[in-house]
Amino acid sequence: MTDPVVQRRLDSLVEDGLPLLQGAMPRADKIALLLIFQPSGIQQSTLRTCRWLAEAGYAPLVVSNAQIAEEDREPLAAVVWRAVERPNFGYDFGGYRDGLTCLAQWGVEPEELLILNDSIWLPVLPETDILTRLALEPAEIAGTILRERGEERFLESYLYRLRRPALEHPAFSTFWKSLQLTSNKYHVIRRGERGFSAAMRAAGLRVAGVYDTSALVERIADQDTDFLERTLHYGAYIDPKLAAERDRLLSWRRPGWQTAALDHVSRVLQKRMAYSSFPYAMVHLTGYPLLKKSSEPISRAWRVAHMKAMDAGDLPPPPPTLLTEIRARDSGR
Repeated sequence: MTDPVVQRRLDSLVEDGLPLLQGAMPRADKIALLLIFQPSGIQQSTLRTCRWLAEAGYAPLVVSNAQIAEEDREPLAAVVWRAVERPNFGYDFGGYRDGLTCLAQWGVEPEELLILNDSIWLPVLPETDILTRLALEPAEIAGTILRERGEERFLESYLYRLRRPALEHPAFSTFWKSLQLTSNKYHVIRRGERGFSAAMRAAGLRVAGVYDTSALVERIADQDTDFLERTLHYGAYIDPKLAAERDRLLSWRRPGWQTAALDHVSRVLQKRMAYSSFPYAMVHLTGYPLLKKSSEPISRAWRVAHMKAMDAGDLPPPPPTLLTEIRARDSGR
């Protein structure tokens, strides 16, 4: 079936009301819409994230792109306000859209909405101020990282924080009503991740990231040479030439080394994101609190580098449930 046909069938299901699991957590003025796709069973990290959100004053609403197994329903219900099940169509933006529709059907109008998905482990640090950062950011729409591609600016779509002025803006409802869902991941990114930020910015809403990496090289330069060496030692590389250059830099420390090392960092960041390339510096200098679960080579290299620093005692360990999942993710188990 073509995407429009599938979307019409999905729209009919949503209109009739998606299967609902009522949870034990109370409704609140702040809702956290967590999109998950875990057909093999609800992960312990998901339950932990829901508890973390509830402790922070959010009412967790889980939107599952897979049927929730009978044995998972009770533990999930204990840590959420509500959970709904939907067909796996449209990736994260399909689930976001249908979760927003459910809130409208229930007459729920939160003062603040956190939208996130299970493509990340969050938080991976024992202590994090990410929710405080999001609360203090004055923009109507905030996230972790504001990406720049030429003139384009867009938030990474695994986490959004939206306030009432954004939720009530006509451009917000128009975007979701007109969104063409698809199972083509490229089009999901173009229409969803990039399209959402573009539409909100065009409507005059402020869109901001709370982790600024633009001055990371300058901040690293303010540290001592041992910090710079650890930044390189725990760097994540998928470009063999850059990796070999890093290895050469780590093999000698003569006059001019710091300048050469900082130039290397700068050139890496012209091609790659700071959080995945230099996790040691990102955690220590910005407190960046998450890891991506993606199977893409750079994400795996990032996780390996992060864990290498953690095993050496140079980064704090994540909670045990997350640590088990992270190790299993890259060990093939």
